[in-house]
Amino acid sequence: MQPITAARNALWAVTIVVWLALARLGVAFFTNELDWRYVAGQSRRDAAWYYRLAGVWGGSEGSLLLFAGVVGIVASVAAWRVRRPAVVWLATTTVVALTAIDLWLVSPFGTLDAPALRGFGLTPILEHPAMAVHPPLLYIGLACALGAAMFALDGRAPTTWLRAVIAIVALAMAIGGLWSYVEQGWGGYWAWDPVENTSLMVWLAAIVALHVPERRSFTLAPWMLVLVGATLVRSGATPSIHGFSEQASVGWAMLGLTLASALAFAWLRPRVTSDALDPASRVPAIAGAVVLVVVALGTLAPVAIDVVASRPAAVRGEFFARTVGLVALVCVPFLAMRTRRPHARLAHVGMLVLLIGIGATTFDQQQQVTLGPDLMVRAAGLDVVARGVSVEPGPRPDVQAVVADVEVNGRLMRPALVAYPERGGVLAETAMVTRPWRDIQVTLVDASDSGAMTVVVRQRPLMWMVWFGVLLTTAGVLTVNWRRPRRTSPIVEPAFSPTTR
Repeated sequence: MQPITAARNALWAVTIVVWLALARLGVAFFTNELDWRYVAGQSRRDAAWYYRLAGVWGGSEGSLLLFAGVVGIVASVAAWRVRRPAVVWLATTTVVALTAIDLWLVSPFGTLDAPALRGFGLTPILEHPAMAVHPPLLYIGLACALGAAMFALDGRAPTTWLRAVIAIVALAMAIGGLWSYVEQGWGGYWAWDPVENTSLMVWLAAIVALHVPERRSFTLAPWMLVLVGATLVRSGATPSIHGFSEQASVGWAMLGLTLASALAFAWLRPRVTSDALDPASRVPAIAGAVVLVVVALGTLAPVAIDVVASRPAAVRGEFFARTVGLVALVCVPFLAMRTRRPHARLAHVGMLVLLIGIGATTFDQQQQVTLGPDLMVRAAGLDVVARGVSVEPGPRPDVQAVVADVEVNGRLMRPALVAYPERGGVLAETAMVTRPWRDIQVTLVDASDSGAMTVVVRQRPLMWMVWFGVLLTTAGVLTVNWRRPRRTSPIVEPAFSPTTR
């Protein structure tokens, strides 16, 4: 058996084992095996089947196993075109390491001494149809970064894999951003949370790598950022509103995997075809790199402050929004010029629409006010009047909601606070009115029986351009013909045979 065939078979075997484990975990959720600790914590006997399915990746234990399985499939697909056995063995080792970290440190297969009667179910904010789509889609996009790295290490053009990263991660981030925006308006469409920022950094790195194909070493950056992001968000090193930030042992193990991958990449370094940079790609490459640096600094700064000053810290979303918004507005005229070129026109038009939307939404207005019954207050440039408070059935039969009637510029809006006794918490349900020129959101913070209430009122201009821009960009990236005329500069062929290393 040839070395490359043995490496591919090993990768497939490991991937099959991971997916058999995932299938068994899925059966446990579908059949309500509440004697499993993880099932009891992430599922509920009376939950809809798609929420039980989402419970497989609803917590850190199952999500890491799912990520390992997705990485295995993507790496197996990429391995069919890879000629260097060492590259395939590196991918196999990565899948094995991810699986081992999950099963040894946060295994989802532990059992309880006595079965739970009903189960806790997903965290209330996660009981949303997007939960069945957003995480798996995001993992597929992130895993494609490994496919791009494998092609680059093998001396092949990673363009297709980079396109997949950009398109799939963009769509996944948009679904997650729309989900949080509609439900709670977390800082707008983007909460600038470390979990979100790490996905954004991977996406930006893929854009930079795609626009500098002459420097294939850049193609390794998206996958390295995937590992760095997993290390940050699963270790608790940075403050996060997501549920993956509680396992320091996982963070240390992921850090070891990240360092080992960096050493392996240095040994299997890709061949550089040219040092020349296409002048037409300079603007998007530089813009993507600038935003990437800004997001990376803001995300890593709390970790550095905690290490140096021994105190917790966080970077507010305003820093990211204002900085990235400014860069977006500066890039608009340059990107508008690129839309005149036939190459990748739809993708560039989509990015132009997206950048305009991002820049416009940085001019949002937000204000928290306390209202008395029938008292009108001017908040965020809007006339707001409290019209009463009531207690009504919640989104589930076993929960209740405190609903506020709020009149905003003559239109009745009904934000709510929903109590979930089994979780011991309250979830805000944001009311929203969408118009082409702006969105209006009202979030209920507190309410009393007398009809007094505290609400947050927001205005966000041109939000539709963010969502529409992502759709256009995704469609453009997936349908564009990325072939360019060959250059006259010499190409350095890979100095290895298919069976070396």
